[in-house]
Amino acid sequence: MDHSLDNYVTADFLLSDEFVGHQLEPTPETAQLWDAWLAGNPPNLAEWNRAVYLLESIRQGLSEYAENIISDEAIEALLARIRETNRRQHAPMHRIGYSRWVAAAVLLLLSGLLAYWWLSRPGSQTYYATRVGEVHGAYTERANQSKAVETIVLPDSSIVKLAPGSRISFKPSFDAAAREVYLSGEADFKVMRDVRKPFLVYANEVVTRVLGTQFTVRAFDAEAKVLVNVSSGQVSVSKDNGVVEKGKSRSASGLLLLPNQQAVFSRQAEEFSKSIVPEPKVIGTTRQVPSFEYDAVPVSEVIRDVEEAYGISILYNKEQLKNCELSASLKTETFEEKLRVICTTINADYQKLDGQVVIHGGECR
Repeated sequence: MDHSLDNYVTADFLLSDEFVGHQLEPTPETAQLWDAWLAGNPPNLAEWNRAVYLLESIRQGLSEYAENIISDEAIEALLARIRETNRRQHAPMHRIGYSRWVAAAVLLLLSGLLAYWWLSRPGSQTYYATRVGEVHGAYTERANQSKAVETIVLPDSSIVKLAPGSRISFKPSFDAAAREVYLSGEADFKVMRDVRKPFLVYANEVVTRVLGTQFTVRAFDAEAKVLVNVSSGQVSVSKDNGVVEKGKSRSASGLLLLPNQQAVFSRQAEEFSKSIVPEPKVIGTTRQVPSFEYDAVPVSEVIRDVEEAYGISILYNKEQLKNCELSASLKTETFEEKLRVICTTINADYQKLDGQVVIHGGECR
């Protein structure tokens, strides 16, 4: 792989035929090349991750996310290429790319009165029971009636840690085009990567799609909200229309989640919202995490370190802050505390919006 890629910014990736081609139509050859480059822990990994996120956003119809990165003409060119790719593949636009996916988790928020209404409304049947009832052929069901987490190995060697009071169903062998799992309750998944067969978890009207990663799903039938919480990698979550809306495709457009992002799905309103998890964690190995010790270091480098350590995009005015520096130790501070120190230093404010951080204003003191 060309080492000049180490100097690419987000726009460069989005305008690269090799990058876009791999994201839209990956092959074993392109996957090997890009994986080899990524394995070298390139210095602009955050730029690459942002490009993957923005391309997927464009593919899902959220072009406005990229408007400050590339021109309208470039966005139109990407949309044309996406449409052409979809035409050849006869596949929906919501297909997820095959690069470094990692995954996501579905956690449910408790909502007492609304949950009671949801479960006790006349003629109701649980989502799980309805979904499993549609499975053709034999399937395996495991229910954890103990008080401890139960470990289950799936046919593809993926590992599931099933929480008490939860149950899961799947076919004895994943011989179809996708690996499909049906969940009621909570489970932690460690999925084996298989670029040929996406891994899908159906839980309370939400579909979580991955290729190979680790994530948690909490979806008890009585609860009225679904929380998708990503600890690493990238995950797609969408509403499952296979049960609730007959005659339509099995899934509708949803959200693309990156590490330390979460999405809440309201079962009553049938709407998603996305945010940053309450306590973001550092991702990657200890060797890859920066020291967070700074002595007159440009603020842009500090922000880049935070982005790469937590996998969270931080948007700010680079031109306005290009001469700002920071001298501080952020080694023991949490993600939130790091942001406060940075913003206090440059006299700025920040906002967590749509799973990202936006820094407003700022000036050098």
